[in-house]
Amino acid sequence: MITLLVDYKWENFLPFSWTRPIWDLRMGIFTFLERIGKLYGNVYGYTHREYLRGLFPSYSEEKWKGQTLLLIPTIYFEEPYPDFRRDRDTLFLDKHNRPFGVFLKSLRVFDFTSSFDGEIEKIESVILLDKPWQLLEYIPHQIQKDYKLSAKKSFKPYKGVVMVGTTDIFIDTSVEIEPGVIVDATAGPVFIDSGAKIMGNSYIKGPAYIGKSSIVMPLTKIVSNVVIGPVVKIGGEITNSIIWGYSNKQHDGFLGDSIIAEWVNIGAGTAFSNLKNTYGNIKMYYYPEKKEIETGKQFLGALIGPHAKIGINSIINCGTVMGSFTSTVGDKITSGFIPDFTWIDGEKMDVEKAIEIAQRMMSRRDFSLTEKYKEMIKTIFIMSKEYKKPAKKIATRKKS
Repeated sequence: MITLLVDYKWENFLPFSWTRPIWDLRMGIFTFLERIGKLYGNVYGYTHREYLRGLFPSYSEEKWKGQTLLLIPTIYFEEPYPDFRRDRDTLFLDKHNRPFGVFLKSLRVFDFTSSFDGEIEKIESVILLDKPWQLLEYIPHQIQKDYKLSAKKSFKPYKGVVMVGTTDIFIDTSVEIEPGVIVDATAGPVFIDSGAKIMGNSYIKGPAYIGKSSIVMPLTKIVSNVVIGPVVKIGGEITNSIIWGYSNKQHDGFLGDSIIAEWVNIGAGTAFSNLKNTYGNIKMYYYPEKKEIETGKQFLGALIGPHAKIGINSIINCGTVMGSFTSTVGDKITSGFIPDFTWIDGEKMDVEKAIEIAQRMMSRRDFSLTEKYKEMIKTIFIMSKEYKKPAKKIATRKKS
């Protein structure tokens, strides 16, 4: 049997899923593809989106005709991990009766969430995630589970570095840690991946994952439930947040209960609000419904889409969603939904300008912007027009 992680319902995770299949998203130490691969073996990603094929591997339907498990990958496994092999074609529902997978006697790729003719079975130990902010809720549990799954528990001694809760710390031998750093795993595991550098007098409290080749700047405070990397520069105070690959938040400023996509730059002094003054629940723009909806969350920061740029000394209000290839200037308060390809103060960004900015940033990390990547940006530019609407006013901060 093989398992195909399908890209259906990818719109649920916009703006992050514009530039990658949902099986490539990271909620803990591993991406969904990596985690399910470790659990079940013979696991492959599949996307029906032509503009992503060639940028990400997609399994060819011609390679296999036998037993197949199709899964929507954005799932959280409670224990025990289920065995999905069955004697007949079977649709699987999660704990809340939502379809997330199907076992097939012979391979066929189809949207099983829309129609299915066969057995139906509920799996109580599976929870399907269908909104991007739900990733934040499961960070601590997922890091715990991924740490066990990794089977790694070791580190070498570092001069002038304090380690607390050492049985739940893994630090790759290639990691550089400067004196004055405190690594505290008493509340959850700390996993520091290969090539990372932790600079002096930083504090890392688990559960936390520091991805490959990431840099933690001096005096950084990482305060539980944080996923960083790979290749991210991080500084300031961070809690209960995810920062995906090649993004920069290396200066002072608070980031809490937020998700930052890849290739984002956050200017110095930028602060993210994660709590209303009224202590009420926070609304957030949800792409599938094209409007703000109730999240049921009292603590929730912002969702920042791929290739977004935030100017210095910005304030990002709780509940903000910045789409892909958006930009704000410094000394502003940003709120609500900022549609994809929105330039400063609500102006439309030209797609060629977006490509130019992406090329400049990516070249700094020795990435070349391929023609396929440029075509992806152009495709997103066209598709994202469906979600255009006047952004909420980006207010200038008053000086006292």
